[in-house]
Amino acid sequence: MTEAAHGPEGYASSYVAHHVPGEQARLHALEAAFDPATFRVLSRLGLPEDARCLDLGAGAGSVAAWLAAHHPLGQITATDTDTRFLRFPPRTPIRVLRHDAVREDFPPEAFDLVHARALLCHLPQREKLLRRAVDWVRPGGWLVVEDLSVRLADTSPHLVFKKVTRAGEELLATTVGSDLRWADKLAGRFTELDLDDVESSTAPGTVGDRSATDAFWTATFDQAVPALLDKGLLTRQDMAAMRALHRSPDFTDTGISLISVQGRKKAGGAPVSTP
Repeated sequence: MTEAAHGPEGYASSYVAHHVPGEQARLHALEAAFDPATFRVLSRLGLPEDARCLDLGAGAGSVAAWLAAHHPLGQITATDTDTRFLRFPPRTPIRVLRHDAVREDFPPEAFDLVHARALLCHLPQREKLLRRAVDWVRPGGWLVVEDLSVRLADTSPHLVFKKVTRAGEELLATTVGSDLRWADKLAGRFTELDLDDVESSTAPGTVGDRSATDAFWTATFDQAVPALLDKGLLTRQDMAAMRALHRSPDFTDTGISLISVQGRKKAGGAPVSTP
C-alpha cells in the first residue's frame, strides 16, 4: 500500500507510512504476494517495446522494474509521494518522480499505460483521480487499476478472523480515508468512463497456509497491532486469539484480495476529468 493519501489523519502518519520500521519489508511482501497476478494482467496488453508507462504510487518498485525489462525502448515513470524505496540500476529506462497524483497533473494523452496498484483505495479523492488517469492515457492505450478488497473475508467461518479484518478496515477508513470495498465495483466504473475491452480478475489472498499472501497479511497485521489497540478497535485478548488461530495447522482462510481491472481508451475519446 503506497503512501499518497490525504485522509482524516493521512497515510503519511499511518501505520503503513514509508517511515515506519518494517514498511519496506511489508511492501516487498506485497510484491511477492501479488506481482504474479499483476504481471499476468500487464503481459496481456500487447504494449510495444517503446511504450510510455506511468506507474502511480510505485511503492518499492517491482512493477516499474518489470515494465522496464519488458519495454526496454520505452520510458517508465515511477511516482510516489515518498520515493525512498524506488532505487533502480543505472541506465534503467525508469524516471523516478516525487509526485502527488491528487494535486499534480500530467499532460493529457501522455502514456500508453497508466497503472496503479493498492493506491486509489486509500485516497478519499479516488473518483477524481480515476477520471484524471483516463485523461493521461493516449487513445488506444490502457488504464489498469488494481486495488485491495476485504469482501471475501465477510464469509469467514472464523469469528475472530472476521473481527480482525473488520477492525483493520475501520482503522484505515477512519485514519486514512481508505475504502477496501471500492474495488468490488471498479469494473463498472471503467464501463461508465467509456473504456473499451474492460476485464476484471481477482487474486485471492490466502491466510494460514504459509504462502506469499499469508506473509503479506502477517506483516500488515503485526504492523497494525499498536494502532488497533490504541484506537480500541481490538483487545489484547482478540490479538492473542488471532495469533493462536493463525498458528493452528487447520486454519486457512481468505483475507485481502487483489482486484485487477483493465480498460482501453477509445480513439478520439473526450476528456472525462472534472476540475
